Amino acid sequence: MKPIGERGSATVLALALVFFVIAIGLAVLAAVQLVTARVRAVTAADAAALAAAPATFPALSAGETPSALAAEMAAANGARLLRCLCPVVKSFDPRDVEVEVAVATRVAIVGEVEVRAASRAEYVP
Repeated sequence: MKPIGERGSATVLALALVFFVIAIGLAVLAAVQLVTARVRAVTAADAAALAAAPATFPALSAGETPSALAAEMAAANGARLLRCLCPVVKSFDPRDVEVEVAVATRVAIVGEVEVRAASRAEYVP
């Protein structure tokens, strides 16, 4: 015969284990969502920089500004352009383009999070 003081203790331990597994699952889900958002942000930043780089040479811009092309490419990849250092240079000198984008995502437990990424591209006409 079991002592009365220990009756139901397995239920409490089982519930604690279930809550622990749920908490670990939510933490893993949040980490996966953040990593996915980071990958999306890096991809959008790379694409925006590569789209803006040729437009810094006026002969190849087709009337579009480098910033507009970078913003368009960032939006096509689900991001928002935050910064574009895209100097238009008329000479044949190499030039660098730097962009920064942000991707908004909803993360379990935390809520809405903005993940940023920056990228740089060099253009040699």
